Amino acid sequence: MFTGLKNNLLWSQGQAIVLGCLILAGISWLLFPILLYGILGFFIFSVYFFRYPQRFCREALISDAILVCPADGKVVDIQYSHNNDLEGYAQKVSIFLSPFDVHVNWVPFAGTIEKMLYRPGAFMCAFLPKSSELNERNDLVFKRLHTNQTVLVRQIAGTVARRICWWVKTDDAARVGDTFGMIRFGSRVDILFPVEIDLKLVMGQRVYGGQTVFGEWR
Repeated sequence: MFTGLKNNLLWSQGQAIVLGCLILAGISWLLFPILLYGILGFFIFSVYFFRYPQRFCREALISDAILVCPADGKVVDIQYSHNNDLEGYAQKVSIFLSPFDVHVNWVPFAGTIEKMLYRPGAFMCAFLPKSSELNERNDLVFKRLHTNQTVLVRQIAGTVARRICWWVKTDDAARVGDTFGMIRFGSRVDILFPVEIDLKLVMGQRVYGGQTVFGEWR
């Protein structure tokens, strides 16, 4: 329990929430004591939301051809294009994260971060297909070691999630098992990838970031 609290991202990525809860708790204690219960409940939920589990994928440790899911959630969309019409890629998978999922994002395979691009936008419900195009988002292009093969991972904010966080930069080395960011309070992650990857997921599947096998390079 102590280790979980110590590694919790609330202390680094949710400092404003901690400070806000402390201020509101002080005001409530003086003026509206009944509100303390609601503030305490929100603080406990925030500790739960910002949890930072340590995970690994056994298959990825054995083979560097394995890709790992970058996010927890449910697979809500799978697309395929013979002409690479999906922003230059042949395949696309969308994972919806509810407020109760772990919101940390994991590196899908070993390589480097070739490019990053943040774009402001709207805050539509993250399970809607249009949210990929219209919502606030952050794109990270991961390049596979010793090749020119790339995969794009897109962090997308939702109606409740209005803050995308990342702690990496362009040209950083990326290792399987590492994390690169998180999205606060409900969101979506899109993965766009080439035809050379065999997808191992199906529609409606429940996946776990850093642990579930996403696909495999041919």
